[in-house]
Amino acid sequence: MSETSNTNDWPQPYRLLDAEPYWEALADERLTFQRCGDCEQAVWPAHSFCTHCGSAALAWVRSAGHGTVYSHSTIMRGPTPVWAGIAPYTVGFVRLDEGYFLFTQIDEPPDAVEIGMEVSVRFVRRGAQVLPVFARATPGQEA
Repeated sequence: MSETSNTNDWPQPYRLLDAEPYWEALADERLTFQRCGDCEQAVWPAHSFCTHCGSAALAWVRSAGHGTVYSHSTIMRGPTPVWAGIAPYTVGFVRLDEGYFLFTQIDEPPDAVEIGMEVSVRFVRRGAQVLPVFARATPGQEA
């Protein structure tokens, strides 16, 4: 499994203004997403309007951080030295229980990751940014 890194060599995400509450919550190790107050659908990635009904009645809510692996791919050779330091690593889409998908790292041995595997969030610091990664859920585990 990969290790948390505190080096400043990690590339940092591009932070869009619509998603600023998401990044602020991650700094406190909370995973959040938007929910529409009119149609009640989950909205991700962040928008200034609901992608389902067009409403501007969006609110940030906390995710429980539980979901299932929807798709995945293992990177055998990192594209930069810092990524090479944790290779092989797995990335993929996790379908969160709240009804949205998040592209993320899945922190399990590559041959252990399966479609439909239940996972839970944990947080790692990469450079200046705290990021969500997912690992196999254990019964009774809280995010």
